[in-house]
Amino acid sequence: MGSYVITIPGTLRRPIDGDARQAVLAAVRGSDPERVGAAVPDLDVLTVDDGAGTFVLRLEVEAADSTEAGAAALAAASEAFGRAGYRDGEVVAGDPVVTGIDVG
Repeated sequence: MGSYVITIPGTLRRPIDGDARQAVLAAVRGSDPERVGAAVPDLDVLTVDDGAGTFVLRLEVEAADSTEAGAAALAAASEAFGRAGYRDGEVVAGDPVVTGIDVG
């Protein structure tokens, strides 16, 4: 098992407001009460270009390999945007990319 940083680019078919953004961030930062909503040093978890309707989501996941890590990150992103009120088709995620790895 290793720790992977996965970057997921995508498109939002409707704008993201402050409440939805906070819901996405809370969902991807874990369920540990000490970590929910906590800032992750040196990692901008969600970047949104409102004018273009695009986003980049960066997640750290534990997985056996990069393929499993990408799948886990996509599932987490889907769940996070769902919790923020986005429905099928309102968020189009691109291919996940491994941007960091720690297998030690």
